[in-house]
Parts: sequence; C-alpha cells; structure tokens
Amino acid sequence: MKRTVTASVIVAAFVSFAGASANAVAFDKPIKVDVVALPKDELNPDAKPTITCSRYPAFMVKEVDFGEVGAEKLALLAADAPCERTSERERVIADDTAGYLMGVSGGFVFFRAADGWNGGLPFVVYDAATGERLLDDSLDGDDFAAIRSGKGELTLDFRRVYTASCSLYHEGAGCAKAIAAETGLAPKQLPDCAAPYKAEIKRSPDHASEIEKLPSVVVYPVELAYAAGDTARRPMDGPATCRTPD
Repeated sequence: MKRTVTASVIVAAFVSFAGASANAVAFDKPIKVDVVALPKDELNPDAKPTITCSRYPAFMVKEVDFGEVGAEKLALLAADAPCERTSERERVIADDTAGYLMGVSGGFVFFRAADGWNGGLPFVVYDAATGERLLDDSLDGDDFAAIRSGKGELTLDFRRVYTASCSLYHEGAGCAKAIAAETGLAPKQLPDCAAPYKAEIKRSPDHASEIEKLPSVVVYPVELAYAAGDTARRPMDGPATCRTPD
C-alpha cells in the first residue's frame, strides 16, 4: 500500500504505542525474503506479478501476487522450499479473509483481508506447523498495539471493529444488552451512537427509517487471548466509538 508520509505522521509513529513503528517490532522479521518476477500480463501491463517467499526458521510463507485485489495464492511451506509458483507439499491457504500476508509471530501466521469492511481490517491467524485456521477478527487501523506469542499461546492487544446484529441508536437498551453479552463491554463502556446515525440520516434523509435500523459498528480496545484451541476476548480500558456500517 503506497502512502504519502508527512512530518506529522512520522512524529506520530514514534509517539503512538499503536503506530506503525510498534507494528514493525511486533511481528518477527524473516530471515530472508525471496522475490521472483513473473511474466507480465498483456491484459494488465501495469501490474508487476511476483512471487514473494518470506523465510522463517521453521517455515516459509509464499505469496503469489498478480497485481490484482488479493493474492492469487498464499501457502505455507518448509523453510528451505524453492520459491516457485507451484510447489510440492505446500499448504494452500484457501480463505476468503486471507488476502495478503500480514506478518508472523512465533508459530502464528497472520493474513489480512484484501479490502476493509465496516471501517476495519479483517484478519485471520493460522498455525504454521499444521496449517490450521485458529481465529479471525477485525482491526481498527493497520497495527496491533502488542503481540505476545509462545508455544501454542497468542495474545493480541488492538482496537477491535465489532459489527453488532442490532442498532444501538434504534433499539437502545435491548441492543446494548446483546452487545454486552457478545463483547463483555459494560453498559458504561458502550458508545453513544447518536452522532454517526444523525449524520448519516442528514446525508440521506429520504432513507432515515432504514438508516436508524442499520447494525451498529462498535470500535473498542480489546485483549484477545488464544490457547489450546480456545479464544477469549477481554475489553480493555479506553474509549469506544460507534459507526454506521459501510
């Protein structure tokens, strides 16, 4: 993803715990990254098809990218496997959420979606040794505040983007109870959704009745802990915000 970096963004990256600099040290650095250029597509001459093989001590992650939205192939292989389009014994990651490699922490491999959803970045985590899908969620922004991994255990701190099944603005207490049951957020932690819904209704007044019933998107700080096949999410201190869905 190309970005224009301003001085203020550079400063923010150093002072923000959840900024890009934090993400750079949160994930493991590959021992080696091999990039192999593929033949260009005459129908898409601006694309630069490549195979990128990120090698870690115990495994390799391969990403075949034709320059379209989402990688053509994502796969897990042995650390010394050749970096080629099709390989023997590769574990292909066939997952709608997995668009690109996001990073690696210990034996956990993170893939991110090719596109955002409801203002968040969906991601999914796999076990590098078994190729098993372990968990998925949605992240606000591009970075985790912290990643802690050990043998079979993973803990993530981040701002979660949670899409409810109801409208806090329209249903009030009933929806608040449902969200609390799903997320663990206490009533006092739930955001006021009036402002984003009223703004959306102001933009499209002819659809006010439909807009007020849209499911609420709640963004809040969370600690996600994975161990022995179980995933637990615990709300952390910090502000929660409300959005309308995309």
